[in-house]
Amino acid sequence: MIYDFLVAPFAEYAFMQRALAACVALSLGAGPVGVLLVLRRMSLMGDALAHSVLPGAAIGFVIGGLSLPAMGLGGIAAGLAVALLSG
Repeated sequence: MIYDFLVAPFAEYAFMQRALAACVALSLGAGPVGVLLVLRRMSLMGDALAHSVLPGAAIGFVIGGLSLPAMGLGGIAAGLAVALLSG
């Protein structure tokens, strides 16, 4: 029963295997970065940047519609603004 819920999807579906590989790669890369940010006392800086990108993308959507470049530029602009204002 546990096999059916936990292991079988990863054995049967290729997209689940790719998702598992991506999650493992992300977790291996995010761990050392998180430790570095905590040691430099910058751990909340990443949180502020991440939360500023979403409103920037929303503003890009309002201005440019359903356009990935407009939403991407809005998110990048908001992230840069927060990074520059926070020092």
